[in-house]
Amino acid sequence: MQAANNVMVLYTGGTIGMQASANGLTPASGFEARMREQLANQPVPAWRFREMAPLIDSANMTPAYWQRLRTAVVEAVDDGCDAVLILHGTDTLAYSAAAMSFQLLGLPAPVLFTGSMLPAGVPDSDAWENVSGALLTLSQGLAPGVQLYFHRSEEHTSELQSPRLS
Repeated sequence: MQAANNVMVLYTGGTIGMQASANGLTPASGFEARMREQLANQPVPAWRFREMAPLIDSANMTPAYWQRLRTAVVEAVDDGCDAVLILHGTDTLAYSAAAMSFQLLGLPAPVLFTGSMLPAGVPDSDAWENVSGALLTLSQGLAPGVQLYFHRSEEHTSELQSPRLS
């Protein structure tokens, strides 16, 4: 596992970047600027940003979008990125990660998915913790392949205990 020094962030939309509109929450452009401001003083690896088009609510994810996402990941690695972070909505995040794991077999770089339960910037949102945690995890090194990151996910497994036999 090699530490990532040059990460491509692919933003697909989803809850993490949604903002209020006249029609409720909708995927919004401008997440890169918000992310740069939020991460300005954090020890994260160098990263570049690409906004996928169109931005979507992940409930609207399709196999055709997965193909465009696969192309963007391969282009990023071919262009010198040593890891890819995909910002994705939670409704279909697991499905997308599974699809990508097959589409990216043999890719020599880690691909990490994250999202959030609440949009970035709203009270109690896990968005910035997930973004910075994912980038820090990549900087510490991950094996090639597709993986998921959610803040404190490791704590949930430590709460499970084996029953005591007496």
